[in-house]
Amino acid sequence: MLANHWCASVDATIQLRTGCNPLEKHGPQAVIVHADAWAPMHAVANPHDIRQVVDYEVIFLAILKLEGNEHCECLESSILELMDAIFAMSVVTSAFISMHKPHVYNGQGTPAISLSMTRDQWASTKA
Repeated sequence: MLANHWCASVDATIQLRTGCNPLEKHGPQAVIVHADAWAPMHAVANPHDIRQVVDYEVIFLAILKLEGNEHCECLESSILELMDAIFAMSVVTSAFISMHKPHVYNGQGTPAISLSMTRDQWASTKA
């Protein structure tokens, strides 16, 4: 948690055609997504307007969009797509995303992955 920062958090469950691993190629599967985006308080002109702070609707819609994206076949590529959407909001300085599949291994194992990045780290991957 960052001090003096707004944090927009979104939790959602979506269906993804995941399966980099042969054990996971069973068609669409439930994936639980958690995303946090932080913006410094001083960067926000009007804290009463959530769109100026961090618009969590942008994050939610980006998560939903993953369901229709044929290129998001693994959690890693899906997380990177979400990072792009989050950092498209200029006020965001850092983000955290985690995804896990609660039912992949017959309830005995829940594969999960997460990524935390600053804007500078994200920008360096785009250069």
